[in-house]
Amino acid sequence: MQFSDLVTYFWLALGLLALGSVYLIVDGYRVHKIFADSIVGRLVKILVTVFIIEMYSLGVVSFAFVFLNPKNAIILLPIAVLWLVSLGIAIYGVRAAKKDMDKLIR
Repeated sequence: MQFSDLVTYFWLALGLLALGSVYLIVDGYRVHKIFADSIVGRLVKILVTVFIIEMYSLGVVSFAFVFLNPKNAIILLPIAVLWLVSLGIAIYGVRAAKKDMDKLIR
């Protein structure tokens, strides 16, 4: 795999992270708004905030590594996959919590 291919994959991963983050923030805000005064609302707010900070911090470090040490950048490919998987799990968790809360309200 060439360096230019790897950079393309990381840009794609960053784009998916940005789109997923927007979705996670919007859904997390909706859940928080419904239960703002309860432990659920505060927990969702904290978890979404921490997740976003961690994922973008990992993204910055990964991109710095790719551009400063291109020969060993293949090491970051599994990390980028885990990055996207954890985003999917976070989105799934917030959506499941939102559905459960909708059932409780109705």
